[in-house]
Amino acid sequence: MTALRSALFLLVQVLLTPLFALLMLLTAPFGSRGPRTMSGLWCRLMIESARLFCGVRYEITGWEHLPKGPCVILAKHQSAWETMFFPAFFPPHAFVLKRELLRIPFFGWGLRLLQPIAIDRDQRKEAFQQIQQQGLERLSAGLQVVIFPEGTRVPPGYRGRYGQSGGNLAAAAQVPVIPIAHDAGHSWQKGLFSKLPGTIHVRIGPPILLDKPTGPRLTQAAEAWIESQMEDLTGIQAKPYHRKSRSLAARERPSPKKHRMVLGDLEVTYAVVRRARRRSIGLQVDHGGLTVAIPPWVTLGAVEQAIRDQWPWIEKKLRQWKNHPILPPPQFQDGESLPWLGGWRTLRFASAQMSLLPEPGEVIEVDPRLGAARHLVQDWYRAQALPILLSRVGIFAERMGVPLPKVRLSDARGRWGSCNERGEIRLNWRLVKASLAEIDYVVAHEMAHLRHFNHSQEFWALVAQIYPEHEQASQLLNRNDPLYRQF
Repeated sequence: MTALRSALFLLVQVLLTPLFALLMLLTAPFGSRGPRTMSGLWCRLMIESARLFCGVRYEITGWEHLPKGPCVILAKHQSAWETMFFPAFFPPHAFVLKRELLRIPFFGWGLRLLQPIAIDRDQRKEAFQQIQQQGLERLSAGLQVVIFPEGTRVPPGYRGRYGQSGGNLAAAAQVPVIPIAHDAGHSWQKGLFSKLPGTIHVRIGPPILLDKPTGPRLTQAAEAWIESQMEDLTGIQAKPYHRKSRSLAARERPSPKKHRMVLGDLEVTYAVVRRARRRSIGLQVDHGGLTVAIPPWVTLGAVEQAIRDQWPWIEKKLRQWKNHPILPPPQFQDGESLPWLGGWRTLRFASAQMSLLPEPGEVIEVDPRLGAARHLVQDWYRAQALPILLSRVGIFAERMGVPLPKVRLSDARGRWGSCNERGEIRLNWRLVKASLAEIDYVVAHEMAHLRHFNHSQEFWALVAQIYPEHEQASQLLNRNDPLYRQF
């Protein structure tokens, strides 16, 4: 009987989905209101069809907690039911979702019109940056942002690791976090013919507003509320859930292979790193020596020719790094001092005694129960970096009288910033360890490249015009370089 009911629901879904996808496409030229209305209507029809054919009812509490304006919604993810619940009943919002969903015929076409933040989950750093940048854009446009912090569907009775991106976004935008718990996984099980009769309970939590919010603190508060409600709904304490494709070890890159070549009287040692997404040869010099990043199809002969062509620059950089002091890497222990905006902040573990540590505004707070402290600290820096760097770019855009360019965060180990021919600027997230003077030098340098895509006299004249103190700031950045690149 369950399979027959599920088949009837599936038939309704198959018949109506192409129709509503077409209606969304037809109304798209007139603004986003039409596609959102059609999407909401389709979702309500699916939910009501499930109630009629499969006996899947729902009960919602906590509507009074939901604001009408921008907020970040962190919700439990157990099934496809909640992905229909939000468009059916909530104010205009944007989902953070895996981009593969946009490729589904009809469904994906309509979904693309709703301004989602579609990420590639295999590219973790790029996805984090995308959520921060596009999330801020959606919130500033008045939309709510819906994030499933566990990153994937988690079966009932389990709890996944909560990602920090939602809390970081809310902290950066200074909007409340709305936690949502539900038990849809019991009735809406995985599979086309597994819709079981029952009542889905949805609980909307009170807004989470902290005096001095940080991403980890907001995420931890939302997780605590959601999981306490889940325990109340199910009557059991959730077990940890681990995704097979995710592990902290996977985040560490393997050591690149070393090669040697003869250049005149010198034997040059270099490492080669092949990157599937790279389109050109990149050279990097640091304490470890010369590293060459290449696309998969580039030969070692082409690499060695690039080294010959750029040898004067490589030799200069190797001498500079030889004279740089080698600083011991941080241990990422509770109470340790880490660089921040030209000064220092204390690393604090959320489980530590509050009275023994500095005020919240002077700390970097992470919860080691959520993962390795090193990765949590790096995530914290990245979350703070984009708003700070965007504000500095805005200052120099105003000085130059140009529109604000597109800005993305970079994880490059060998350069602080870059500007491409499309007018996009990439700035290293590690810059937020530096003082504003040092940050402004890098920003002014890359902004000047918008007009002069070279290092000509005209380029440096423009840098001096928009930032007269650039020489002193450049020297300061060179002295502090080893400190800022420790992690």
